[in-house]
Amino acid sequence: MLQETDEKKIIMVAGSSSAFGLDQYILEAETGYKVINLGLYAGFGSLFYTELAKENLNPGDIVLLGYEYGWHDSFSSLGQDVIMSGIDENIDIYKHIPVSHWPDFIGYLFKYAEKKNSFEEAHGIYSRESFDENGQLIKTRANALSDYEDKVSMYGIISVLDFEGNVTISDRSVEYLRELKEYVLGCGASIYFVAPPVLYDSITCDPDNFLELARLEEEKIGIPYISDPRLYMFPADLMSDTIYHCNSEGEKVRTNILVDDLRLCGVISGSGCTDELNINRGETCVLVDTLPKRLLHKPVDIKQVYAVIDGVEHNYYENVDYIIDYERGTIRRTQESNIPNYLYHNVIWKDGKFKYINGPDLCSPESNINYQIRIDYDYYVAKEELEPLENSRCYLSNSLRQKLEEGDSINVALCGDGVGAGVDTDGEGIFLNYLSEALSSYYDVEIETKNYSEEGRCCDLLNEKINDIISDHPDILMIEFGINDHYVPQTLDEENVKKYKDDIEKIVVKLKENDIDVFLLGFFQQNITLSSESMEATRSFNKALKEIADNNGIYFADVYALYVKIGSIKPLSRDVMSDYIHHPNEWGHKLYFTSIIEAFNIYGTMRPVDFENYIFI
Repeated sequence: MLQETDEKKIIMVAGSSSAFGLDQYILEAETGYKVINLGLYAGFGSLFYTELAKENLNPGDIVLLGYEYGWHDSFSSLGQDVIMSGIDENIDIYKHIPVSHWPDFIGYLFKYAEKKNSFEEAHGIYSRESFDENGQLIKTRANALSDYEDKVSMYGIISVLDFEGNVTISDRSVEYLRELKEYVLGCGASIYFVAPPVLYDSITCDPDNFLELARLEEEKIGIPYISDPRLYMFPADLMSDTIYHCNSEGEKVRTNILVDDLRLCGVISGSGCTDELNINRGETCVLVDTLPKRLLHKPVDIKQVYAVIDGVEHNYYENVDYIIDYERGTIRRTQESNIPNYLYHNVIWKDGKFKYINGPDLCSPESNINYQIRIDYDYYVAKEELEPLENSRCYLSNSLRQKLEEGDSINVALCGDGVGAGVDTDGEGIFLNYLSEALSSYYDVEIETKNYSEEGRCCDLLNEKINDIISDHPDILMIEFGINDHYVPQTLDEENVKKYKDDIEKIVVKLKENDIDVFLLGFFQQNITLSSESMEATRSFNKALKEIADNNGIYFADVYALYVKIGSIKPLSRDVMSDYIHHPNEWGHKLYFTSIIEAFNIYGTMRPVDFENYIFI
């Protein structure tokens, strides 16, 4: 592909951390560049895949060096066995092997011929079938790297210190990378260093040593190092089978951090911001040691950082408990911080998965509530935030639109599971209340609400409540089920999906016959490392809801899609879920509200900035 691509492109030069940690389609969509991922098995040697990057390098191209750590003492050896088996009969590729290494390959020819006869095709995640025609890994990795502490000798450790405890770069690495920089610049392209994703638990030196390495690289070699390596130090639940391999969730988080890096240094343009300020209230996250965590927006001014621990509000103070990097838009704990350290959050793992345990003496996973902090901050509004929302008023009945236009009171009801019931929230910060507040303020009408939701229930609750709902006759009923309904055995049972779809559609038809507007709310991807979770079922049940909505001309709130966007920026199970699984916190409920409000845009003038609880992404 590299040889055939003449359009402007980003070439990622790395080991398998990029094969298993880069969503090239996200990167292409965000940058407008074609992405060539040269993430190869580290056994090839960084020298080999770096030389490959010189192929068809054109003016305007971008070369990203995302080497695994060890590059600072590398570029002197090649893995003959791996390279020859990888190249096989593609003789043309041998031209990228430096002449000084040819004797090594000539001497290995007979041994390679012997090995080739006993070659066995790779299976599973490492097979060709796991990658598409563009080299993008498409096989889902839904496990955590949970057994690191038990198998340190197998997985290895990461340090950037030499034997004397210093951060150094070898003369050979300096010489080679200087020459590479001159070659790339001579082709009219640009070159940057970026950090690879790594398992935080595997790091044995101070995380700040990685910043020291970045500074030393810029000083000795002169290639801009555009990443903060600490942002790429990931927990076990974002990694998969090695200390450099992301799982499916971690891959998206890593890619979006990389996009931020490219925007920050001006390689690609960011979305235009205005000079108008807005406030993001209560954005939640957890913090580990002194590692930085990205906020959704770059803060201009921090109003408050606090937590609610055992029902008591605790306030934290800048430069005492936390440090803000206003340029990168990150927050981190100080060494002496009073902010809870999520490093000590407990989950009982087995084979990269966990089960929900709730016993008198043992609970797993531990709740996030006492770890999550909340941040209120001002940020500069993006231009799109000042533009009208999509006008979806066609999903409202004439009678409901007329009530809003004339200022009549509106009855809004909800029937759902634990999400709708607001489990693991304060009971006030739930999307039904956010919607009521928004409609009341925007249209100056009185809003009455009724919540039929119950924790742990499935859509059969609709049948139990249908007579009460019809008797109460709300103007609109929002139906929110799926997070419990979609639990299935190891393989997706299409009969379960069909029954779910038929049961809800019957209720929808009955409600419409009784002149009650109906909204269907999708549901998000819960923690992918939960042993009973089926990502395929999550997608199938959401698809069924969308089909019901389309068949009956009613509004479908695509909660799943919105959470996917947030999940590529903030790890959902840590930062947005109260229970680490599938109970959104108060900020997570704002995402539900965000997915619903456009349906009430009857004049076509609603804007994201008009609503305090709207989360703009």
